[in-house]
Amino acid sequence: MHELIYFESPGYAEPTRLCLELSQVSWKNTTVDWDGFQALKDSGELPHGYLPILKTPQGTLAESNALMRYAAALAGLEPEDLFLRGKVDEILELIQGWRASFTPTFYIEDLDEKIAARKALFEEGAKIDLGLKNLESLVEASSTGWIADTEDMTLADVKAFLNTFMMFSGQFDGIEASMLKSYPSLMKYHDHVANDARVKAYYDREDELRWVYKPGAFNNA
Repeated sequence: MHELIYFESPGYAEPTRLCLELSQVSWKNTTVDWDGFQALKDSGELPHGYLPILKTPQGTLAESNALMRYAAALAGLEPEDLFLRGKVDEILELIQGWRASFTPTFYIEDLDEKIAARKALFEEGAKIDLGLKNLESLVEASSTGWIADTEDMTLADVKAFLNTFMMFSGQFDGIEASMLKSYPSLMKYHDHVANDARVKAYYDREDELRWVYKPGAFNNA
């Protein structure tokens, strides 16, 4: 049995959650609130003091990217071909690069300043705009619909799908779902992944935090 422990929100744990589900191994999704996190931290159960963690039959793993890759390997989402695996890793780094520019906005206390900083990232030629356009170019060049042009879904798709579209969920001040209209190929990519039977089955539930992962989520954007 594997047990993933994190907050209820998608956050840093969602790629691991989806990969574990796709792996079909037996796993448990344990969610905690802030007090629960503090209790785990005080008990010494968190190797480096942070969530998420993944309890495996062999021991506990920490750090979200390590968890994600472990779960992706269980699910067969890491290509065996070394070149293709390199392309998947390349896309993961691309996503990580533009997402890193978004993180500092969480520490801006003034709301108007925060909104302005976020909107600036989506202006023509700005960091996130270029990052999303790079993803679009990969989607457009793919003959299969999967972002690394692989025969089936890979970890690159899990990361691209979950991280990209959560930004437009409405929970981040200054970023609206309508902004996705500037990236039509990503809208098509969303439909491709959301309608995959495996993904669709996992997100077929009432969840106000994860509506962005459902088919047709942005039809009225």
